[in-house]
Formats: sequence, structure tokens, C-alpha cells
Amino acid sequence: MSHSVKRIVAVLALVLCLVGQAWSREVVDMAGRSVAIPDRVARVVTLGAVPVINGFLFALGRQDTLVNGLPPELTRKFQYVFAPELVGKPIVQGAEKGLAVEDIVGLKPDLILTMDLATARKLGEIGLPVVYLRWTAPEDVKALMALLGDLLGKGKEASDYAAYFDETMTRVSALVDPLPPARRPRVLYVNLRRLTQPHRIADWWIAKAGGRSMTDDGREQESVTFSLEQMLSWDPEVMIVADQGEAKMAYDDPRFQNISAVRNRRVHVAPAGAHLWANRTIEQPLTLLWAVSMIHPELVSQERLKADMTAFYNRFFHKPLSRDQIDEILAGSIGR
Repeated sequence: MSHSVKRIVAVLALVLCLVGQAWSREVVDMAGRSVAIPDRVARVVTLGAVPVINGFLFALGRQDTLVNGLPPELTRKFQYVFAPELVGKPIVQGAEKGLAVEDIVGLKPDLILTMDLATARKLGEIGLPVVYLRWTAPEDVKALMALLGDLLGKGKEASDYAAYFDETMTRVSALVDPLPPARRPRVLYVNLRRLTQPHRIADWWIAKAGGRSMTDDGREQESVTFSLEQMLSWDPEVMIVADQGEAKMAYDDPRFQNISAVRNRRVHVAPAGAHLWANRTIEQPLTLLWAVSMIHPELVSQERLKADMTAFYNRFFHKPLSRDQIDEILAGSIGR
């Protein structure tokens, strides 16, 4: 870390003391690190998986605290629908330049949130109030929200979200658990351009929604790559892709024409709201309901799914969405 950055941090700390903004309490983050933050958090910087972390704040009704914007490569339209104040906010990270530490310091954050432990340690070493959030197992999101609820004075909202998560799991289980193995189709979440399954959490929601994930082999790695031959051997009956461009590719590319999901027109684009639903997102309960509606459409209708979506965004994001906006989320990203 450069001497200039250390000087800026030191000056900032002095200024904060002079105006009476003392770090007044200690919290323990999800790596066991002790972090000093003020009692009232008014300025938050999110780093790394910015859309994912922003979604946590949306669900707690604290969009107003965000002081940095979305990196261009991570921009999603509905981030600005849920938090219009993000427009024009300074960008403090990028694929090429990495972290702009001096710009982060200049934003005078009360709290920095990241899901990258190396970033948390690096910024913590220069005195910044950075909290690490961990989400590995699917239900970690409840512990994560409880921590954020404490940090942001939104404990009730965090508890409400945890209750909704559990209620949705119970509801889906009641629909899916009675299904015999013969009614659980082969399902593959796939990036067709790279022939990868990019996020391990998909194995979880596919199984919970009544499918058999073709990549659920007990793996520990987040992403798995496979050959075309392996994919053809799996012969998925349902395929989930990340954007409309990949769905078109599935139907147009002759390499995939003999796959059951392609022949039977069961290639589905994952919805995209605050984040892509197929990946880790605060919208994970909606992912489950949507996945059931795709894998077992007789169990969850599109009208019921849309009603659940409307209620979710009203209840947690405090954002009434129009029917057109709900349809746009369900249509997913355009892609290439």
C-alpha cells in the first residue's frame, strides 16, 4: 500500500475525530474479524460482487446508504429500478484497474461490505471499516442478513426475510417432496459459450425444485467445466441458461440439436432482477419458486409466480413493480 494512501487514511481519521465521528462499537464479521464501526451507519461502500451485496441492502430498505456505483461489467438494469440513487455514483473498482483505494477513502464510508476476504484484509490493514460477508451454503444468507440487520439497525427486517426464506422452503418442499424419482427430470444449468456450470448453488435449487442436477456430484469447486460429449451423455431434459443469447444458441447450434431439452423446447433463461436468479442472490426464494414452475409447471403456475414476485419486491424492496417489469425480470438478460 502506498504511503500516500496511508497518509490520506490518517488525515481522514483525524478529521473524523475532530468532528466527533468516533468508531463507537465493535462487530465481528463472518471471518471472525473484529471491526470498529459507528453506531449509525449512513455511508456504505460495496466491493467485489456489487450487485449481490447491494441486493442485501435493498431487502433491508437501506438503498439510501450506498455511496458507490456499479462497475460497468456488473451493471444490471433493475439495480437502478430498486435504487435510483445509484445513478451517477462514483465507480471504485473495475476489471482492469482493480480497487481504487484512494477513491474509496475519499467516500468516507462508515462501512465497507465485501465477499472477498483478501479485500477485507487489505483494506482493514489501513484502518478502513470493512466487514467480510460469507455465503457458501445456501442458508448462510440468513446469518448474513442477521449480521447486516445488526450493522444497519434493521434487525426486524432481517428476521422477516429469514422467516420468508423458511416459509418458502417449506412451501416448495410440500409441493416437491412427494414426487417419485421417475418424475424428477435431468436438469443442467449451463453456460453454453464455455460449457461450464458456473455456480454450485444451482445444484441446490435444482434439487429443491424437484430436478436432478447433472453437475451435483459432491464437488467443492464453485464452477465446473465439462466436454460437449459429457453434456450429450447427460442429455438434460431441462436446461437453464443465463441469457436470451444462450437460449438462441441452444436452438440454433447443430451441436445441441439432439439434446432432449432442445428437442422439447425446454431451454429456459434464468430471470434477472437485482441479480441473476440462477446465481447467489437475495432473490433466492423466488429462484426456487421459478425453478419449480419451469421443471414442474403443473405445480406452480405463471400467474402464481408473478403474484409471489410482486409481493416479494413490495415487502422487502419497498418497490411496487408493474406487470411489464415483472415480465421483464422473468425474460432474463438479453446477453449477446
